[in-house]
Amino acid sequence: MVAAKLFAAKPKSYEISANSNKSRIPRVRRFITVTSLAVLLIFGCVQGALWQYDRHQARHAKNELIVSNIAKPAIAEKDLVTLENSKLAWRTITLKGSFIPEKETLIRNRYHEGKYGFGVVTLFKSASGKFYWVDRGWVIAGKDALTPPVTQMTNNSELEITARVRIEDIESQVRGSVFAVPQGNSTNTLTQWDQEQSLTSEPFYFDLISASDPELTPRVPTALPTISDGPHLAYTFQWVLFILMIILAWYLVLREDKKSQAEKL
Repeated sequence: MVAAKLFAAKPKSYEISANSNKSRIPRVRRFITVTSLAVLLIFGCVQGALWQYDRHQARHAKNELIVSNIAKPAIAEKDLVTLENSKLAWRTITLKGSFIPEKETLIRNRYHEGKYGFGVVTLFKSASGKFYWVDRGWVIAGKDALTPPVTQMTNNSELEITARVRIEDIESQVRGSVFAVPQGNSTNTLTQWDQEQSLTSEPFYFDLISASDPELTPRVPTALPTISDGPHLAYTFQWVLFILMIILAWYLVLREDKKSQAEKL
């Protein structure tokens, strides 16, 4: 009688084992799904963190370049040919020549102290015969769209100007960041200006600081880029925090899944 009962009980253990195997398959699938999703999200966060850190490094290097070059002595026109772009950017330069009043263009979307206006860019012919675009600063917009802004008038008289060198290739590297670069400029600023005026200028432009004729010294000169590393390093740590949150969420989901399976057994 006892042997018969034991024999009859064996199919139940086999049934429990079979059910356990069946329940284990969905658990493995959930584990693979949750883990794969977590890995995918972590990979995306790592890429975001690396991208932000690279931008921070580039931004910091540009800040150091600006501060270093501003402190250096003024250069002459001949140095524009001999020095590398990184050693020219934001350097002060003094050169003689004359403006060409009929070759002038306005840059839209310039602001000063919250007021809308334009940047005034005029062609300058140096004593050596080379052509340079010179940003002569900001002017307030007219009272309406039909009223042109009042600019400081130029003439063909020879004069000496002191300006700051702007290298378009270096400018384009930081464009799109939170640098306070002149608004309204495109990556091909010089090409655009040349096409509008049907001429060919040198591959950089100047921000006018002062002129031997006081009437041409900008009332509101173009400001230097803001010396700030920006929020990129903070964003890097933010992405790292997201990674830690994903790992924690992955652990909690698996722990709850394991707990619910234990309760069913």
